[in-house]
Amino acid sequence: MGTYDLVVIGCGDASLIHLDACLKHESRVRVIAACDPDAQRLQQFCEKYHIGKSFVSVDDLLTKCSFDVAIVCTPTPLRFEIIKRLAESEKHILVENPLADGLAEARKIVEVCQAAGVGLAVNHNYRYHYGFELAKSIVAEGTIGAVLGAVHQDLTFRQDNGWMARSNRHALAIMGVHWLDGFRWFLGKEAEAVVCALRSSPAIQCAGETEAFVHLRFPERIAVSYVQSFSSPMARTETLIEGETAMLGIDHHGVMLFEAGNRQTPLKQWVNPFGGDGKGEATFRCLGGLLDALEDGVEPPTSGRDSLYTVALLEACYRSAATGGVIDLKKGML
Repeated sequence: MGTYDLVVIGCGDASLIHLDACLKHESRVRVIAACDPDAQRLQQFCEKYHIGKSFVSVDDLLTKCSFDVAIVCTPTPLRFEIIKRLAESEKHILVENPLADGLAEARKIVEVCQAAGVGLAVNHNYRYHYGFELAKSIVAEGTIGAVLGAVHQDLTFRQDNGWMARSNRHALAIMGVHWLDGFRWFLGKEAEAVVCALRSSPAIQCAGETEAFVHLRFPERIAVSYVQSFSSPMARTETLIEGETAMLGIDHHGVMLFEAGNRQTPLKQWVNPFGGDGKGEATFRCLGGLLDALEDGVEPPTSGRDSLYTVALLEACYRSAATGGVIDLKKGML
């Protein structure tokens, strides 16, 4: 296993999780430079993490700095051109989630990286941070029998600022994309149809939706219902997975198993090692997966190509909300 020189592009809040995690894996990665057009933010970022090289433009970065992998944490509207420049310069890339604002642009990103022969992975850290990975392994062992369906809710009060608050795509694009990805990840299947309704609460100042009501149909008639709220007076995030013989409950701490005859007391519990304060380590799993894939000559678990199916689900939600109808998918794709 080699050590890779990394750069971070975009020094906002998302980048902090990456840097905190990278500092714990210095035998695997070295963060040698950062890039952000905001000179003050860039300086503060580099001082905090003792990064020796700083650049206010990607062109300057590519001209004056030699590195292996870029972590791209820019706003989604800026990503395509940045990733294109990186791919053309033969740099491998880990990009924040979602890969792009829409499916067409996400496909273009995957295509330019494939054409350049560079690795591309997406930070689908909630596969590990929330416990979808744990549930996936438990389901695979047949612990609850065949999955019949799932109910998920994510209720919080969240006021974003900056470009996120100005975007026409809000709650679903910020958190929904994690949950949509998690559903397809633990099921190991791609959705067949989507119905979605969106609302915007006056309690939150933003251009896009704050509430989402989503129903997904997967193969074998598996149904998943999901509710998102950024204006809830109550905070709650939980998933219930109904199986033929038992039920799983997921929260930010881990996974609980309930027997059919006793839904009050868990029969068994699994602690998620990446839950709670483990978000950074969950994030590094996505980067580590990319680095391992580069060495093994395979596709990373959270590859750009795989992420297209998550972006397709997100796109289907917005199309359904706009038309008021069911959006059908063919093997998970629009």
